[in-house]
Amino acid sequence: MEELIGFVSGNDKREKILGILGHHGPLDQKLLAKRARMIPQSAAKILDELKDKGLVEKNDGTFSLTEKGTEVENKMKSIR
Repeated sequence: MEELIGFVSGNDKREKILGILGHHGPLDQKLLAKRARMIPQSAAKILDELKDKGLVEKNDGTFSLTEKGTEVENKMKSIR
């Protein structure tokens, strides 16, 4: 768990996307990029990284936190 928290907190954009999904729930890539104030290509790269770590999943074109992603996001909120 600590390794995943370090992975996410080591990059502001990863942290931002995880927080947005935790707060708003499932979103498509375009809206997620808009809320994170980044270009869609950057959001896509970060979402792929988070998906590879098992923190987010894609279903029917929307991204959402996995159980592990929710756990990491909650721990990060308590640290801030």
